[in-house]
Amino acid sequence: MADDRDRLSAASRALADAAAELTRALGAQAERAIPDAGEAVAQGLREAARELADVTAFLTDETRTKDERRRRKVDRTRADLLDAAARVFAARGFEGASVDDVAADAGYTKGAVYAHFGSKRELFLAVARARLAEAGDPSQHTVPGMGPAGVDVETLAGALALSTGDPQLLLAVEVLAYALRHPEDADELAGFYARAFDALVEHVADLRRARDAREGRASAPGTTQDDRDTTLGVVALLNVAPLGALLLGSDHITPAAGARVIARLLG
Repeated sequence: MADDRDRLSAASRALADAAAELTRALGAQAERAIPDAGEAVAQGLREAARELADVTAFLTDETRTKDERRRRKVDRTRADLLDAAARVFAARGFEGASVDDVAADAGYTKGAVYAHFGSKRELFLAVARARLAEAGDPSQHTVPGMGPAGVDVETLAGALALSTGDPQLLLAVEVLAYALRHPEDADELAGFYARAFDALVEHVADLRRARDAREGRASAPGTTQDDRDTTLGVVALLNVAPLGALLLGSDHITPAAGARVIARLLG
């Protein structure tokens, strides 16, 4: 469609240029042959050129509108399929899920899945990329209850309790398992994990500096090995505490216990 618009615009410019040349040529001849006719001829040709430009602009706008509607529909379908795939892969895992499952959950045909992603593997990787890219966004690492003022154990425990029922937690585990089982895709996924971990290290370092400032201590700039060690503990607890509570029940692990340990790690 873009090529069609370009050809239409080029044709319009060429016709307008030709009309201008014809205006000058006929206008000069008419001026010599019939007094006052040159301006009338020129005016008629100018009006024709304007009408041509108006029609061209209308057709171009119509084409652009149709293209935009088509792009919005494609984007909406893709987003629906990714949302459905995240739910299905979280519930059934990569090996247990099928393209038919994803299509049925999204309300589309299997052909729509293949048209947008080509294969179950490509669909899973698209879901993983979206999930891990979000995890690597520093703005996503403001965990409820973990802030410059310290750790609010009750708020953090509530957030961990909510995450026990969040399919995204199981999806994160499935993406990690997939990366370990499929070496052909491991490097790309490992890169996402590394960026996500580094973003959380930066957040932990910010919390350390805020704590030191509150307590009147000098604080090391940047990130330290202690920050990385602390981050490892925080990541483990953010994942294991909800999963453990879900699997073992409150007799063994509770979200509140995870929150208390994170508070100790962060000082």
